Amino acid sequence: MRYLGGKARIAKDIVKVLEVFRKPDQLFVEPFVGAANIMSRMSGERHAYDNHNELIELYKALQGGWIPPSELTEVEYNTLKLEAEKLHLKAFAGFGCSFSGKYFGGYARDNRGDDYCGAAKRTLLRDVVKMQNVKFECADYRDLTYNNALIYCDPPYAKTTNYTTGVFDSDTFWQWCRDMQAKGNTVIVSEYNAPDDFECIWSKDVKLELRTKNGRENRIEKLFTPMVL
Repeated sequence: MRYLGGKARIAKDIVKVLEVFRKPDQLFVEPFVGAANIMSRMSGERHAYDNHNELIELYKALQGGWIPPSELTEVEYNTLKLEAEKLHLKAFAGFGCSFSGKYFGGYARDNRGDDYCGAAKRTLLRDVVKMQNVKFECADYRDLTYNNALIYCDPPYAKTTNYTTGVFDSDTFWQWCRDMQAKGNTVIVSEYNAPDDFECIWSKDVKLELRTKNGRENRIEKLFTPMVL
């Protein structure tokens, strides 16, 4: 499923790094699960969080056997923006059927006639098979606390397109990462840049999914972890 900031194209690369850092039988935690591109490829015990309630309801519905629609008209898409009950279907429309996966950022269409709805359905049904035992919960990362877990964070990137959940406080986030590392966890973060007390452990040149005024630009995706002082 398309998702703003999703890691579909580099998920395998990131998972390889995460598994190297993971201790035997270590719990894997994602506070910003998003499109679950990483979560669906990790093994073992896994906890997934996001503060986007509709998105979490979508994953729970899929775990319960819900099948997304194969087609969704633009009229249905616009109607679902105001949906207050069927939150799983609202999330499917808002992410899976939107331009570049930006939540209700515009009904996805192109001149080639690509099947965005069908593609989102197929991807979700494929991935949920690998996530039946994942614990999905709606929560803010600041409310989470763990000990001896591998925590992978893919937060809203600084100085990029804002998410529907509001402006993200990057300074507070980096301090939380330091605190979690001090509790005995292994913390790894996806970002373009990080504070000086974080070291880059992996990088890769990637073309952005979302087009800018300059077209689809290239950025260097990186993984950071707090330095051991």
